[in-house]
Amino acid sequence: MNRCYNPLFLFFLSCSYTFDFSSGGVISSNQQSMDVTFYNIDLIVDPYKKNISGTVIISFNLFRNIENIELDLINRYTVSGTSIDGMSLAFKHENNKILISNPGIDLFKEHHLEVKYVGKPPISIKPPWDGGFIWDKNVDENHWIGVSCQSSGAHIWYPCKEHPSDKANGAEIKITVPKPLKVVSNGLLQSIESKPGQWETWHWKTDYPISPYNINFTAGYFEVIEKTGYVLEKPLKMIYYVLPEKKEKAKELLNKAEEYLNFYARNFGQYPWIKEKFGVVQAPYWGMEHQTVIAYGNNYKNTELGYDFLLFHELGHEWWGNFLSVADWSDFWIHEGFNTYAEALFVEEKFNLETAKMFIDKKYKKNIKNRRPVVPNRGAPMSFFEDNDVYYKGAHLLHTLRYLIGENILKESLKEFLHMPKELSHNQTSTNEFISLIEENTGKSLKWFFNQYLYLADLPELNIKMKIIKKKKFIDIWWSNKGFIMPIMIVYDAIDGPRKKILDLNNSPKRIVIPISSKFIIDPEAWVLFKKNIIKE
Repeated sequence: MNRCYNPLFLFFLSCSYTFDFSSGGVISSNQQSMDVTFYNIDLIVDPYKKNISGTVIISFNLFRNIENIELDLINRYTVSGTSIDGMSLAFKHENNKILISNPGIDLFKEHHLEVKYVGKPPISIKPPWDGGFIWDKNVDENHWIGVSCQSSGAHIWYPCKEHPSDKANGAEIKITVPKPLKVVSNGLLQSIESKPGQWETWHWKTDYPISPYNINFTAGYFEVIEKTGYVLEKPLKMIYYVLPEKKEKAKELLNKAEEYLNFYARNFGQYPWIKEKFGVVQAPYWGMEHQTVIAYGNNYKNTELGYDFLLFHELGHEWWGNFLSVADWSDFWIHEGFNTYAEALFVEEKFNLETAKMFIDKKYKKNIKNRRPVVPNRGAPMSFFEDNDVYYKGAHLLHTLRYLIGENILKESLKEFLHMPKELSHNQTSTNEFISLIEENTGKSLKWFFNQYLYLADLPELNIKMKIIKKKKFIDIWWSNKGFIMPIMIVYDAIDGPRKKILDLNNSPKRIVIPISSKFIIDPEAWVLFKKNIIKE
């Protein structure tokens, strides 16, 4: 293994996150009754004291009368006051929840809930795999601050409705830090305002729907590298906030990003945030897919095939995860499995199908654990995902699906999945919605396929029983798993030369007869995920 590729495995094998706090889970009835429409975050981030303080205003609608308005914020903060529409209200802050007495506010009308708080955020020990702040310094001893919160949830640093089901319509992020630090966040920079005592407030705003964990910021002594990129011939503001000591390869990084953006756009549709920016910020941890400004800490390393995996992967989440999002973490494989499979498609486009198959076999298949289902029960928290199967097995599932339904149908379906109307708002989706799309586009019932690979932990088992009679091999092949009917390709040597055929298999033995000296190979092109069970006479 090329040493420069090791981070790929660190990323996925480190999915055994430290979960002091976890995003998602079963949503409460209080929060089911509430829809957040906008976050306005205004915080002082003090790297000297390692604390944060300020105000968050949450715009929301209420759908039914409830006793308490319920927000998420971990207990280590002190909440000094809450109000709705300017009216101060009693509250409780316990069990990482803020419960605010409902004064009888109108239903189906936007209200504004303000929370004032202060405290020391948790410190991330293994960012981005656990949640917390990263208080670091660059080589010149300037402060360098990052936030890791996908696994733990955004409530480790601001009050919110911490659940993947609720994407806000947009957000404003105002972060005050000591000069000369720059703050980088979602959307477009609105202003930089000087404050007393050599502090500055950086004001960012995004007008696109955004998930709570994707609202983020990074602060540091950055230099700014900009270019106008073109994605499917449309101009896009591209910007890289980089530490001075890493500036040398900054322009090359943006050029690579433009190449990768165009790959995703060709395959999955235009860059979703074309009216704002594509941003990269050098982060004091390996990386994360914050919307419109990915965190990057890969130190310009390339894989053995010559591309920057971290940049490619996090950039791809602008489509898979940020634009198309799931409303329940049980469907997390749609974020990670689909985006991981996109890398195989990139390898195929850049090289050829054979290289892509070798890549899938080496990087995906050999690292699948099969300990748990890829899709757990509804209401799963992020802490469920203790291994890498949502990445690798999810990606290989799509590779096997391509074999089953054909390349064109799969690729067209992936693009359609991103852009078709959804049952939920803000382009949120589910595994069931994807299955329905594939069945509609193929005209076939494929629940047997998805049930085996997504909802069961074990791989399908292929039974192979062979006996020899008079210089011939009699081979029986069948699936153990009830209702599993995956066709399988075999290659063997016949009297007149090599033969390749596809066997339509089910739970009853299918027999083939070949010469005794002939070798046969099952699934020679390595499309299908399965395990073999050799039965001896």
